[in-house]
Amino acid sequence: MSKTWEKFKGRLRELLPETIFKVWFSSLKGEILGDKLIIEVPNEFTKNWLEENYKNLIYQVLNEFKLKEIEFLISEKTQAEQLIIPYNPVSIIGRKFSPKYTFEDFIVGKCNEFAFNVCYQIAEERPKGYLVYLYGSFGLGKTHLTQAVGNNLISKGFERVYYLTAQDFLNYMMKYLRSGMLESFREKIRNECEILLLEEIHFLSGKEYTQNELAFLLDSLLDQGKTVIFTSLKLPQELQKMENSLKSRLSSGLLIRLNNPDFATRKKIIRHKAKKHGYELPYEVVEYLARQIRGDVRQLESAVLGLIARSTLLKEPINLSLAKELIDEIGIKEGSNQVEMIIETVCRFLGITREDLFSYSKKKEITLSRQITIYFLRKYLNKSLKDISRLFKREHSTIIYNIKTFENRLNRDMSLKVKVDYLFREISRELPDQSSEVEYNLNESKNSL
Repeated sequence: MSKTWEKFKGRLRELLPETIFKVWFSSLKGEILGDKLIIEVPNEFTKNWLEENYKNLIYQVLNEFKLKEIEFLISEKTQAEQLIIPYNPVSIIGRKFSPKYTFEDFIVGKCNEFAFNVCYQIAEERPKGYLVYLYGSFGLGKTHLTQAVGNNLISKGFERVYYLTAQDFLNYMMKYLRSGMLESFREKIRNECEILLLEEIHFLSGKEYTQNELAFLLDSLLDQGKTVIFTSLKLPQELQKMENSLKSRLSSGLLIRLNNPDFATRKKIIRHKAKKHGYELPYEVVEYLARQIRGDVRQLESAVLGLIARSTLLKEPINLSLAKELIDEIGIKEGSNQVEMIIETVCRFLGITREDLFSYSKKKEITLSRQITIYFLRKYLNKSLKDISRLFKREHSTIIYNIKTFENRLNRDMSLKVKVDYLFREISRELPDQSSEVEYNLNESKNSL
């Protein structure tokens, strides 16, 4: 590997976030031949991803190094490692993978794209020394992705994968501890496990001894260049009764949030779930369900199955009327989730939590997020100042001040206008029926107080 290539990578590292560089560029090999750069990639997926997402950046650095051409060379895949079973095999730690959780069956959208790509790369390339922390609410795909990694590896003959929940980890550890064989438990994971998949880490809150054991095991695995994937409902720093030593280790990994599926992804999920059961839903039914059901994947799947069951039992074709009956039956009031949709979209786009938005924090990014939300509730949904005051638990005068302050800034700050315009388009996709009634112009802000 040439020194020029190492300098080239060093320049990419300067221009990219550390997590992105580590995922996509750190392990790549390259060579400079004349005025041509050759980058060796492990598979077609990586080649396509780099070309689609980082082509301009690579060419920028290419020009800096006075190079003219670039070529991606796909290397041959190495044979999957096979676990050597000892003559007297010991009992295997962990649980089996469900065959339904595969990468092919995972619907990718903006809400989960990064998580999918990282997990796919781990399954395909098995990079060394990775700590990945997937977090988000229930039903967003954390278990699906984690088991997809395991299923993919097992299908290739790579069996050094341990898959456990935090409850499993605790139970195994206590079992070995009671039998005086705790060191045997530690050695099994250190020596026999290459990739540890540990779900629901939040379950260990308050279990100090187990947390300390996990922290030591985690150090050992990562020192050996092994890979660990954790899942949780919350960020490490948000976990209650968790040892600081473990929090610190978890926070040092690649933290990836899975969000509720956006409108486009919800439509893809609905079509996919219906197709698996042999149904092609009408366009208007898919659009309607995607707007009305804004929850997780399980809720969407439940609605699809409910619609199919209703159609079968009533011997009626699946149409918009049947979909509306279903929505009414499961207790979703049409239009009731518009406020929540705006709140969720703003929080997702600006990277804050709902708790932050409704807090009394005066941090700049949270104050801005709050003002944007208030602005959209007023301008887009035409909510009264009284309703907004009640929602945010603020005085009427405070809401007026936020709107005026934001409108003044919007007229001066071009970058803010671009952000708000993007958010408006996102919201319009979710509520297209209402968007036609809204006169929205970033260059003109009328006083609607």
